[in-house]
Amino acid sequence: MRRRAWIAAAAVALGGALAYLREPPWTEAVTSGLRPWEEDPPGTLFRWTFGRATFFGPADAAPMTLPLRAVFPGPAGTPVTVDVRVDDRWLATITLPDPASWVESTMPLGRRPAGRRYRRIDLRVSRVVPPFMLGVMTGRVVFR
Repeated sequence: MRRRAWIAAAAVALGGALAYLREPPWTEAVTSGLRPWEEDPPGTLFRWTFGRATFFGPADAAPMTLPLRAVFPGPAGTPVTVDVRVDDRWLATITLPDPASWVESTMPLGRRPAGRRYRRIDLRVSRVVPPFMLGVMTGRVVFR
């Protein structure tokens, strides 16, 4: 009898731990493919991306404003493009034609996923510049 009680308690504890780790509170601070924050001369905070970057935002946000800037144009001056995906679904392709200016795109995020607190945002940059594999500059993302 004691063994069954111990197994039941362990199963409940394991279930609780797995439910907690499904979407832990620190998820919103997790990023991948982004360098540390920097500040350009006018005082704008930004982060460099690599070829692919991922960050998380609140699931209850409706639109997202994403500031991007491609300092290094593509070959022969072609614009750099950034594909934006939300929860593995394509949302938009943003074209960055002018290396000297920021492009702020506001995009609707669609319906909130059931039972989730955060959404994963993926950026795929069409061109990176060696040796540091710099993609585009990303400013502070605003979720509303």
